[in-house]
Amino acid sequence: MKKTGFTLIELLAVIVILAIIALIAVPVIMNIISSARKSAFEDTAYGLISAGEMYYTRELLNNGMTVDMEFTITDGKFVGENKLEVKGELPKNGKIIVTKEGKVIVAVNNGTMCAKKRVDDTKVKLEETIGYCTVEPTLKELARINDFATSIDACATNGACEPGTKFAIEVAPGDIKNFYVVSDENNEVTLIMDRNIGETVAWITKSDYLSAGGTEAEWDADYGDSGNNNKGPITALNYLEVQTVGWTNIPAFNYTYVDENTTKKYEDIIKIGIRARMLTITEAIGVGCTGYYKAGSATCPEWLYGNLAAPPYGFWLSSAYAGYAVNAWGVSMYGSVSYNGVYYGGDFGVRPVIEIQK
Repeated sequence: MKKTGFTLIELLAVIVILAIIALIAVPVIMNIISSARKSAFEDTAYGLISAGEMYYTRELLNNGMTVDMEFTITDGKFVGENKLEVKGELPKNGKIIVTKEGKVIVAVNNGTMCAKKRVDDTKVKLEETIGYCTVEPTLKELARINDFATSIDACATNGACEPGTKFAIEVAPGDIKNFYVVSDENNEVTLIMDRNIGETVAWITKSDYLSAGGTEAEWDADYGDSGNNNKGPITALNYLEVQTVGWTNIPAFNYTYVDENTTKKYEDIIKIGIRARMLTITEAIGVGCTGYYKAGSATCPEWLYGNLAAPPYGFWLSSAYAGYAVNAWGVSMYGSVSYNGVYYGGDFGVRPVIEIQK
């Protein structure tokens, strides 16, 4: 009786065919699984948006919202008192903001990918990374290319940005300003605009000084009607805030101005929700301003005092001058740190400093 069965060659052929099928099928199956996970995660993000919109609707019926509301998710749970009513499982980490205008901002991750929707986005965007999964726009997202910055420096995502590195930043939709890097610490980049904004302005005017509680006698303390720096750069700060309030792409931040003299000339000034601030004398020295005014000798890097002429002769720093009450520090067109009379509004202007996450 003749026995039948598979020969070794036939078995090998079957194994090869199965291997080929596996090579074709496994990636297809994995892609299907991956797409399903992405779709599910995207649905989760849209669920959070819907929950945010419902929250706004309820608040609208209850006298409305006067401030933006922030909701934080950590390890799959809402943290703190602010919570949204969401069906299903929450993402691993992230943040949702419901603005007082009713817009919902989302940046959440599931441990492997990020789902993000900015204030003006019409739909959720998925990213195959969680490194920059924030509600605030990052340096890379705001950087543009123009005649000033002909490329986006690699430090926007990798490595530290050196002082003086150029970036063209879209500070508001369609509004691009040129900036230089001042510092890059803990993935937060501080930049200063390449020119003053608006017109020249006093460090502090007499009217602002008196409104802040100063007296006529204090204002006249040094040289008659020449001013006093013990209330801080109130006029310059207010002017800067007005000039940059429309920079809606720049994340609003809180900042405390601290006089840098050993003995404080003015008490701390706290600013809430600003888009830009003034440069400090410590930062000016930090980028290379090695000394004060010397005739014919620039001590600051050229990029810090560019686009100055007569006038403006310079821009204000946030620090008061210790020697005389009538003076405050600034960076002059000669490339040095120098002082000027606080009351005089015809020489110096303000140069916006912004802070952006990487």
